[in-house]
Amino acid sequence: MPEEEFIINVFCLIDDLFQKLFPTPLRTRGYEPKLSDSEVITIEMVGEWLGYHKDKDIWKYS
Repeated sequence: MPEEEFIINVFCLIDDLFQKLFPTPLRTRGYEPKLSDSEVITIEMVGEWLGYHKDKDIWKYS
């Protein structure tokens, strides 16, 4: 499976599960985040799967 397709599949799975687990928004105050919770979790999980164990390394990869 191409890497892009893998990332999309992981995101869809995480987003569906996240919406089932947390049907109401967790954040109700503060500024609007640039990334959704599902996007952040996807970035972290795919980064770990690719072998990038630090946030700094994940962002270098992208």
